[in-house]
Amino acid sequence: MNKALFEAPIKTTLAEYHAPHVRYRHLAFSSKNVAVLEQITSTLQTFLPHYTVWNGEKPDVNAAPEWSCPRHDFIQKVFDAPHEGLIISQPEYWLRRWHILDKQAFWSALSTRHGGHNVIVVFAEGDMFAKINQHYFNPYTLEAIPVTAWISTKTSLS
Repeated sequence: MNKALFEAPIKTTLAEYHAPHVRYRHLAFSSKNVAVLEQITSTLQTFLPHYTVWNGEKPDVNAAPEWSCPRHDFIQKVFDAPHEGLIISQPEYWLRRWHILDKQAFWSALSTRHGGHNVIVVFAEGDMFAKINQHYFNPYTLEAIPVTAWISTKTSLS
């Protein structure tokens, strides 16, 4: 896929929903294709080079929590630990051992928190997220690429 064609809708989404003037600016991006997830993360790193990246496949890099980290500790490290910004790629590695209510607590916190540093989550799209997403995020299909942006339900979509 053409790099510029792939990057343009992500850049537009960041400018519109992840900007400093937006109150609920935590975002998520998803795709059904694992290679696309890696491309999303790489693109975000290019646009946001000062952000810390936690990759579920390599949790020891950049002080990411261990896979066995409990929900409370994980959420605290996501929102309260000092970051200029945080990209969490493939969070299902951390969330897979959690009960559904714990998963919902994470996504709820991501949807409703404002202030502090920005957080972006890149995850594999599937049926499980449909069960977890209890009106926390609205899907926003990105034009020309197989990616869905997830915007807090507290933010109006353009």
